[in-house]
Amino acid sequence: MDYSRIISFLDFVIAPIYILAILLYASSIQNKKIKENPGYRYFTLGIAAKIVGAVGLCLIYVYYYDEGGDTISYNADSSSLLKLLFRSPSDFFDVWLAPLTRKTRYYFPNMLYFSSDSNAFMVCRLLVPIRLICFDSYLLSSIVMAVVSFTGVWKLYEVFCDCYPALYKHFALAVIFTPSVVFWGSGMLKDSWTLAAAGWYCYSLYMIFIKGGKLLSSVVTLLIAMFLLITIKPYIFVGLLPGSMLWMIWSRIAKIKSTFLKIIIAPSIMIAGMGLGIGLWMLTSSNLGEYGSLDSMILKASVASEDLKQDYYQGNSFDLGAYDPTLVGMLSKFPIATVTGLFRPFILEAKNIVMAVSGLENLFILGFAFIVLLRKPRTALMNLFTNPLVLFCLIFAVFFAFSVAISTSNFGALVRLRIPLMPFLLSGLMIVNYANKSAGISSQQSQTL
Repeated sequence: MDYSRIISFLDFVIAPIYILAILLYASSIQNKKIKENPGYRYFTLGIAAKIVGAVGLCLIYVYYYDEGGDTISYNADSSSLLKLLFRSPSDFFDVWLAPLTRKTRYYFPNMLYFSSDSNAFMVCRLLVPIRLICFDSYLLSSIVMAVVSFTGVWKLYEVFCDCYPALYKHFALAVIFTPSVVFWGSGMLKDSWTLAAAGWYCYSLYMIFIKGGKLLSSVVTLLIAMFLLITIKPYIFVGLLPGSMLWMIWSRIAKIKSTFLKIIIAPSIMIAGMGLGIGLWMLTSSNLGEYGSLDSMILKASVASEDLKQDYYQGNSFDLGAYDPTLVGMLSKFPIATVTGLFRPFILEAKNIVMAVSGLENLFILGFAFIVLLRKPRTALMNLFTNPLVLFCLIFAVFFAFSVAISTSNFGALVRLRIPLMPFLLSGLMIVNYANKSAGISSQQSQTL
C-alpha cells in the first residue's frame, strides 16, 4: 500500500514554522532557567532531538516500511475521530468520553483499526486535541507529540539531576539523548505517551515523598500519570510500582539520623510502604485488565510470544526456548529473558538498518555495564543494593526487561517496547560508576595521608 500521501508537500512547508516556533519558545525557557539550573543547557537541544526523532519515525514508516505500522493506524483512527467532531459533535463525545460499543462504531464510515483494543484507542482519544491544533496533519501532529513526550522525559531528568547534580551531563545522555528512546519515544505511538507518563510518575512521587513542595499539583500529576499508564500500557505501571515504593520507603528511612530510631521505626515504614503498594495494586487491579492477576499475565505473555514468531514479522524473531505457561515455567527463563530484554539484539543479529543501530547501542550499553560492574565489583555491588535510587532503577530495569522479553519474540517489538527501562538502566549505571570513581579518589587520598 502507498502511504506517501499521508505526508503532503504543504506539510513540509508548514513543519519548519512549527519547529521554529517550538524551538524559540524552548530557548526562551532555557535562558530564564539556566542560571539556576545548569542542566537547562540541554533543554532546547533535547526538544530538537525529539523532533528529529519524530520526523525520522514518520519518514521511515511512510517511505521505508511497506507494511505500515502502528503509527499509521493511530494517524488514521485519530483523524477519523477529528472528522467525527466536525460532522457530529454529540456523536464525537459519545465516542471520546465513553468506551467503544457496537453502536458507536457505526459512527465511522470506515472500520477503525483499534476498535477492539481499548488501550490503543485511548491513544487515539488523546491525540484528538493535538490533531486539532495541527490541522489533522500526520507530520505536524507527530512533531507536537514529540514535545508532549519530552515533558515527562525532562521531569525524569530533573529528578536524577536533583539527586546527583554533578552528573547532569551524564544523565542528559542517559535520559534525553539515548538514540532508541529518542526515536521510538517520539511521534504518534503508545510509547511516547507512556514514556512521558513514567517520567511524570517518578517526578510526582519524588516531590510528594522526598523533595517536598507542590503537594497538590504533584498529587494531581501523579493521578494523571497513573491513569495514562494504566489505560495505555498497564504493565509499565505494574513494573514501576514495586521499585518506586521501595525507593520511597528507603529514602524516608535514610533521613532518620539515629540508628536506634531506624531500627525501631524502619519496620513500621516498610510495612506501611508495602501496604501502600498492595493497596494501589488492589485499587487499580480492576482497571489493569490482563495485568490485574498473575495468571492472566502469564497467559498473555505466552500468547503474545507465540504470535510474534509468525512469518509476517519478516524473520526478526528470537526464541527463548519452550516453557510451560506457569510461574515456575516463566521463571526458568529469567536469566536468558533478562539478558535479552536488556542487551539484544546483538549487532550480529541485526537484519536491517534500524536493528543495526539498536545493535550498536546495545553493544555500548553492554560494554558500559561490564566496565561499571567489574572495575570495582565490591563497591558496585554495595551501591547496587544500598542506594535506594539505584535499587529502584535496577529493580524496574530487570523486571521490565524480563517481562518484555518473555512476552515478545520479535526484535522489532522488543526494541520499541523496552524503551521505558533505558533511562533508568543507564542512569543507575552512571550513579554506580560515579560512586566507584569517588571511592577510588577517597582511597588515593587516604593513602596519601
